Amino acid sequence: MSAEIHVLKFLTGKYKGEEFPLGPDGRHFIVGRSSEADLVLADDAVSRKHARFFIERRRTWVRDLGSRNGTLINGVPVKHHCLRPGDRVAIGASLMSVQLAKPSQVGAAPRAGEKKQSRARPTLDFSNRSMAGSIEEIPLAGVLQFLAASRKSGNLNVRDGETNRVGRVCMRDGFITNANLEGSAPGLRPEKAVMRMLGWTKGTFSLEAVSAETGEEPVVASIEHVLMESARQQDEIVHLAERTPVPRYTTEVTLVSPGSVRWHTLKPEQIDVVQDLAEGRGWAYVLDTYAGDDLELTRMIVELRKKRVVEYE
Repeated sequence: MSAEIHVLKFLTGKYKGEEFPLGPDGRHFIVGRSSEADLVLADDAVSRKHARFFIERRRTWVRDLGSRNGTLINGVPVKHHCLRPGDRVAIGASLMSVQLAKPSQVGAAPRAGEKKQSRARPTLDFSNRSMAGSIEEIPLAGVLQFLAASRKSGNLNVRDGETNRVGRVCMRDGFITNANLEGSAPGLRPEKAVMRMLGWTKGTFSLEAVSAETGEEPVVASIEHVLMESARQQDEIVHLAERTPVPRYTTEVTLVSPGSVRWHTLKPEQIDVVQDLAEGRGWAYVLDTYAGDDLELTRMIVELRKKRVVEYE
């Protein structure tokens, strides 16, 4: 039985679904913009010799060759990394997944000692390509990292597979210039909208090409900051939910009547939330319009529930 080898499978663009085999032991492959590379990516964001993939002792490694824009593995820049099935590799505007396959399934891999120029070298052009996919296949965090690394401009339209809610992230040269969510209360901050979308685990996305000359300035310090902060908040909320019920965005939160405490004994920010709920604005309105992040507000509503001021299921 033939041993399995690692392959790079392209996830986006015109070449979505195509594979580039890596292997066997002792082989190395240069990825870059140069015509001398083993895998040529015609992309200005890719250095002439960008990264080297090599196999040692049945393990597949990637080493960044001092590229200008870096090599990202699962959204994190790396210098040297041991690849595992499921890893996502971003080089310039190319987004690939590391997978295992038998050589017969992807075409014969080059044998040790084979001359470099004897094998066909694919030249993939990712300039001016639109992209679309599912969040299950490519999480939104990976998509944003990919767009940032490739300095893309356009409107990223995202649809939540559970609620059918639609969000939009406007990007220019890899930076977020605006973001909004359909049906949100006025005043939802763009950074908050992006973090809300990053919590979606099902759905679809598509990049709508627009002119980069929009005149808008970036409103988010960095995509890396948004991704790290979103992951932190989501992890904390999940941990909190393991100990006590927490409301979701669409959860109906109501006031307990009669209440167990006098409202004037609450903290000022808690009183503001209680007043909005009393006036029928709802939990979604609080999440969208308050300055605090979703984690801070979730902790606040949990505390109000423990005091028997509010209730929800």
